[in-house]
Amino acid sequence: MKKSLMALAIVSTSLNATALVLNKPDSDFIDSASTVGVTLKNWDSGKSAKLTMKHAYRFTHHMEMVKGEYIHNVGNASGFDLDSVKGVDVDGLLPMSVILRDRLNQESLVILKNGQLVDEYYWSGMHKDQTHLQMSVTKSFTSMTLATLAMEGKVDMNAAITDYLPELKSSPSYSKATVQQVADMRSGVLIQATNGKSWDERMTQVQEWNGTNNYPNLKSVLDFGKLVDVRTDIKSGEAYDYQCINTEMLGMVITRVTGQSLAKVMEERIWKKVGFENNAYLQTNSKGEAVASGGLNATTRDVALMMDVLINGGKNRKGEQVIPTEFVQNLLDGNEEVRAAWAQGKESKLAPDAWYKDQIRTFKIDGHKFLAFVGIHGQVVIGEPSTGIVIAMNGAQYQMESTRTVVMTFQHVIPTLLFAVEG
Repeated sequence: MKKSLMALAIVSTSLNATALVLNKPDSDFIDSASTVGVTLKNWDSGKSAKLTMKHAYRFTHHMEMVKGEYIHNVGNASGFDLDSVKGVDVDGLLPMSVILRDRLNQESLVILKNGQLVDEYYWSGMHKDQTHLQMSVTKSFTSMTLATLAMEGKVDMNAAITDYLPELKSSPSYSKATVQQVADMRSGVLIQATNGKSWDERMTQVQEWNGTNNYPNLKSVLDFGKLVDVRTDIKSGEAYDYQCINTEMLGMVITRVTGQSLAKVMEERIWKKVGFENNAYLQTNSKGEAVASGGLNATTRDVALMMDVLINGGKNRKGEQVIPTEFVQNLLDGNEEVRAAWAQGKESKLAPDAWYKDQIRTFKIDGHKFLAFVGIHGQVVIGEPSTGIVIAMNGAQYQMESTRTVVMTFQHVIPTLLFAVEG
């Protein structure tokens, strides 16, 4: 297949920054996919997930984030017999491989303990160097990038978000919200879903997620941010309400403060420092605006290493501070605001003893306390600081946010695996 990617240089407003390359969608790949019914319009559907999650960045514009010189060696697998562990489904106890691969449509599983490989499993064409669309796991990476800027005093999390994005002063919701409230999904925005969808398509349209933007008046995701409505049943900051546009606004704050693309800032502050084994791709629109809430394509090993940094106090295994210690501790501690806000959200029915802070969940389930990055098709990365265990899974589930798969994953699979690995 001839190479069809064409590169366009992004001009950064920072004179000291080397711009990343903006890659166009892979037209040859898209043409080939269309022969089996996968198109720009449906590539992200649950029915196509097993075919597309491993190749998502090829459908859109994207930037490649390059790994650093330091690569953490996870070592050889110490060994973990996945089938000796049993999981529960409606038809009773089953080997965990069956639960993960066949019932939860997982395509990979990586288990680390104290930064070393316990074992890894791959299905459905996955392997250790294969990237996978992380969907909302991306949100956590965007937030951690922002945290490094806050640590340096370049962003005040308690300031109004309009201090950084004055365009939002006309927004009935964002005009009242702080950066921290946006990061905690407590901004008070009200999203009116497009008919037949669970989201407002104007956001994905301006991101060119499914091809050409059919709303030419929306030049930037900021233009959509100005249009979102406000909840009238609560005050800003009171309730946890998970909305992707919040993360997109955080991405715009990062871009505004640094004068660089989100991909470039994430590359410099995270991708080159953690010890990742592979490059990654961040999906964008044709202007280079990143999909900050769901566009990261990375390997399962690398997202596991990111969680390992968090549960290691923000340090990579070389001992370098990558993520601020205070940020990590605040995630683990929570506060009254995020606990009260969580209680008003739908996820509290699944896990009442939990909270959402800075685009990362903290759960207390069945005697385990762990951090979690979560994606809508079953992408799950958890880390338990007390044991040093990280479990990373990349799913391609047909139904987004299925109650059955979410309950199975967090109430049964994760506690069972944590117990088994801890031994």
